[in-house]
Amino acid sequence: MSKAGDRRTLHCPRCDKAVEVSKITKSTLCSGCHRTKRTEDETVSDYQARAEYYNEACVEVAKKGVIISEVRVRSLVVKGEVKGPIRAREDVKIHKRGKVYGNVAAQALTVEEGAILVGRVEVGPGRPT
Repeated sequence: MSKAGDRRTLHCPRCDKAVEVSKITKSTLCSGCHRTKRTEDETVSDYQARAEYYNEACVEVAKKGVIISEVRVRSLVVKGEVKGPIRAREDVKIHKRGKVYGNVAAQALTVEEGAILVGRVEVGPGRPT
């Protein structure tokens, strides 16, 4: 049995159902939509093309990384390229050589000088829903 301090609450990026898990959990099954959700931070340093890219953690797209998909994450750092809509529960940061082609919904957005962002932006408290 784990202590209360060893647990964290996550929200499913698909159905938004909250679930309490251990701090060391890397993935878990959502009791709402019954699909596996990843819960560990990761770095994308290659080409990833898929229907959906969901992760309830921080995802970094490295300089040579490319994601072509719908992206739903807790937070996102773009140093490479993302093509597709982005919904971040917390923040999105686009570095100076980063490129985003798609709509962005997040609590906070940082776009460094030299970055490319083509799409509609929704930023502020309560975003995304």
